[in-house]
Amino acid sequence: MTLENIVIRAKLRGDASKGTVRKLRHSGLVPGILYKKGVSTKIEISVSDLPKGHTRSSVLKLVLDGVEKTVLMREVQVNPLNDKPIHFDFQEVEPNDLIRTHVPLNFIGLTREQEKEGSFSIRTRYLEVKAPLSKLPKQIDVDVSGLKAEQSIQLHDITLGEGIVVRTGKGQNLALASLVKL
Repeated sequence: MTLENIVIRAKLRGDASKGTVRKLRHSGLVPGILYKKGVSTKIEISVSDLPKGHTRSSVLKLVLDGVEKTVLMREVQVNPLNDKPIHFDFQEVEPNDLIRTHVPLNFIGLTREQEKEGSFSIRTRYLEVKAPLSKLPKQIDVDVSGLKAEQSIQLHDITLGEGIVVRTGKGQNLALASLVKL
């Protein structure tokens, strides 16, 4: 995966009490955690620095008190009432680290004939993969242009890059999309 051109500036955070975290959020900051091999560090990030539209497989640069680190976004907790982020988890990674994460699927090539012929049904939107950081894809493209009624695309129909392993049982087919004639 290519490194995103996004730099997030973070500061170390001390007190983790409810009141302190509430004040932090009220002042435009979001609490977070930076993990690295069993060590967790409490951090705070400005809302304006937060990446938008990135997934759990996004690789970003985090500058923590002047030290630049490569991180993988692991989790974003969002307030269900206003969709604003309330907590972030990042994992510090090295270029040769093997990463296990969920990578989004990008379905491409749906034609008007396919839309008229039936309904397009997505069975899963992510695949759990394991790959070296340098080979981790931002998304996996799935071409559905040749799909006809009563057909499906399965895991073995998808071409994955070298070094990328899907975390499912051997020989298991995973239905991703289908067109069913109405």
